[in-house]
Amino acid sequence: MRLVGIIGAMGLEIERLCERMENRSESVFAGRTFYAGKLGGVDTVLVCSGIGKVNAAVTTQLLIDHFSVDEIINTGIAGGAHPEIRVRDVVISDTVAYHDMDPRILALSYPNLREFTADPALIKEAAQACEGKVRYRIGRVATGDQFVSDSRVKADIVSRLSPCCVEMEGGAIAHACAANGVPFVIIRCISDNADDSAEMDYDTFEQLAADDAAEIVERMLREERIRD
Repeated sequence: MRLVGIIGAMGLEIERLCERMENRSESVFAGRTFYAGKLGGVDTVLVCSGIGKVNAAVTTQLLIDHFSVDEIINTGIAGGAHPEIRVRDVVISDTVAYHDMDPRILALSYPNLREFTADPALIKEAAQACEGKVRYRIGRVATGDQFVSDSRVKADIVSRLSPCCVEMEGGAIAHACAANGVPFVIIRCISDNADDSAEMDYDTFEQLAADDAAEIVERMLREERIRD
């Protein structure tokens, strides 16, 4: 039986999914509440990690250790970093990289990778869930412990990594998944343009974007169950 782990950094990124979960039970590990039940007819464990790379990595490891999930989906919002991406577009990860760490140093430690590659089957499921519903792009997600709201900072990240979006947890989730051999995908809806207008856009669109991302995740699970 497939068991899917879903991680959102903030409460607003998981509340829609939590409300729709059937037969829900709760357990707490390291101060995090894990919700187990069914979403779209699929056995699921849902959790809010907290913001930032450390919180994301700790939560991912807890999810793997305590629930033995078969795959992990990270849902949430991000700042757009590609010229053709607009607010409320969806980004599906193919690779995930840190923008605030030298990849050469990262590769010195297990799993000895400079960046992390999402699972092709999960990428395909996410793309199918988006098809005909929302604009989406498959590409690199850049992660760092920084809310990017400065055009110069954004330009530097883009020059080094050419990401589709920037955010604060996906790389750590991908890193923990890679270390444990667990397939993953990052799904992010764009809440702002990660530039000098980011804070204003974020305040306006954060809930809408979070709900959009959650809808894609729920559609992924529902359509996968139908295919099964």
